[in-house]
Amino acid sequence: MKLHLVFEPSILTPLVQALHTQGYSVSGTDVTLEQFAIAATAKQIDADVAIVDGSLGVLRKQESVGWLKEVRMRIPDMRVIVVLPEADLDWQRSLGMYGIYDVYLAEKFRLEDVQYWIQTKKTLADVPQLHATVAGHKAEHKVGFSLEKNKGKIQTILADWTKGFKRTDRRPGPTIETTPTSEEERLPEEQEKEEVEASSGTLEVQEAMVERTEHQPEQTRSLQIPQPYIVAVGGLASRSGNTHTAIQIAYEIASQGIKTAFIEYRSKPKTSDIVSFATDFDGLQFHHQGIDFFPNRSPMDVAEIYTLEYEAIVLDLGVMVDELENRLELNSAAQEFLRAPFQYMTVSAAPWDLHFIVQNSSQLAMLMRKSSLVINFADENMIKEFREMFPAVTSILNPLQANPFTSAGGLAHWLERPKEKRKRWFVH
Repeated sequence: MKLHLVFEPSILTPLVQALHTQGYSVSGTDVTLEQFAIAATAKQIDADVAIVDGSLGVLRKQESVGWLKEVRMRIPDMRVIVVLPEADLDWQRSLGMYGIYDVYLAEKFRLEDVQYWIQTKKTLADVPQLHATVAGHKAEHKVGFSLEKNKGKIQTILADWTKGFKRTDRRPGPTIETTPTSEEERLPEEQEKEEVEASSGTLEVQEAMVERTEHQPEQTRSLQIPQPYIVAVGGLASRSGNTHTAIQIAYEIASQGIKTAFIEYRSKPKTSDIVSFATDFDGLQFHHQGIDFFPNRSPMDVAEIYTLEYEAIVLDLGVMVDELENRLELNSAAQEFLRAPFQYMTVSAAPWDLHFIVQNSSQLAMLMRKSSLVINFADENMIKEFREMFPAVTSILNPLQANPFTSAGGLAHWLERPKEKRKRWFVH
């Protein structure tokens, strides 16, 4: 059985190792729901079962349902197990509408829990209150299908009911047509349903919590994993001020009293640019201006640093694209960039750099979709020209100074947003 895991980087490492010891094969991982959906769309997922943190990288449950719906549509035969941080019946019902029945509530979990989730297959009957709406004999007859044989059609059927479409049973034999009831006929039924939901809501939450407790073995050693800010800073060309900008952002974060790490990411061996101002470099890291710097780190090192309980991690990714003969190719730094929830792309306002963006805009669209463009070496007229050329792109004029340890740029504007207060624990 092949597994695909979607969790925070700090959870993936111990979880993958624990699953390997039990003979499971992990064919792939993702660190955000969006990345998971993109991989599914690109047909890059080869797994029988996906185990997913349903709240990973999203602020609203509608976003979670949207990404998982996309995965379900792209890979309908893959079983999806979703772990939610809290009891939310509406969230569970929304997932159930798309055939995602294996939903569990867990703020902390162990390997035994994961094994139980894999071995236990839930059905439509396990979706809170949804089964009461669609499992009756009358409902089956109306749409002309068997719930046991056609579970994958539930979403289409319910959508048709809601829109009031007329459906025809195409099985051999007499034709059966159904039409929606009138508003007067539906009103008493809806009122009765709302009363039942209101009276049973507390009971269902309690039952869900009991289910979670019954199948969660007694806790022993627990590893608390905080969710850090991951800030990626990448450039489209060398000498665009990328490292300078990344240090500015790290300094702004650290100035707020946040424990901050700076990673100099290297997809290929290269001399470090930052050890020149180190005074206590021990071969692995050094501390300067309230920031822990990790020079010359490989992609494998990055995942390890994620587990060191920093509140914020700034990635200096360098140049994210390689220029080939007739096209651009995204390197591993670009993949790390796309995983990060906060993305800054550096570019200069020089005419040749602007021409480069215009010429390759279609190939750079994925990188530019969610990122903020930091325009270095620009004056007011240059930034105005850039914004006229790219009105849909968020751009920031960065007043570069010789000393990067300054808050003058105001680049970490997102610090004003409330951080999501959620923790996911994996006990091992």
